[in-house]
Amino acid sequence: MTLYPSNEPVKRGYNAPRREAQANQTRHAILEAAMELFNDQGFTKTTVSQVAEKAEVSEQTVYNVFGDKVGLLYAAGMNAIETGAGDPEIDLIEALGGEPDPMERIRLAARATKEIWAGGAFELEQMVFSPDVRDPRLIELSEKALKHTLESTRTMVEILFPDSLRRSGLDLDDIAVVFTAIDTAATVSKLIKLGWTLDDYENWLVQFLVLFLDPDQI
Repeated sequence: MTLYPSNEPVKRGYNAPRREAQANQTRHAILEAAMELFNDQGFTKTTVSQVAEKAEVSEQTVYNVFGDKVGLLYAAGMNAIETGAGDPEIDLIEALGGEPDPMERIRLAARATKEIWAGGAFELEQMVFSPDVRDPRLIELSEKALKHTLESTRTMVEILFPDSLRRSGLDLDDIAVVFTAIDTAATVSKLIKLGWTLDDYENWLVQFLVLFLDPDQI
């Protein structure tokens, strides 16, 4: 044992909690950047380099954490499903719950649905739900996303069509399934190709949803 100071560098203790917190923070920043870019410009046009730049990390860090761009899409989609982060349906449910007028609730639902598509959801959904997808990660993501959408829609139609206002003989689960099946990127894209605008789609949704209301109660 020596009383003289050593020239050797002092070894610092390994702080696992701090490292883990930093890793989670980095992962969160990358996912946020990816979802913003995917929504703004689509999956195809977004590059890993752009995600890294926006998240203020190296491109290699993105690859180290997520493997590739499909892995990034999978992780971002799963994060959105599991946390509800950035989910416009959450805001919609809150708005519907605070609106007493049944017709205005339907207009709010139709308007919010249009705004989701206007926000650039087409390419992302088409990528995830494409029948040509071979990547098992996206197959799993598409199945979970569909289940999540159905659950959110079920919550929405429960507010729109309570027993006291719903047309006799109609089941809430059936309404939710039909609405989920209709309101897809494939359907809306086809309507636009046939000459409709998103405003036309919104107006049609209002007329469609009104059919589920008991006409004697509105």
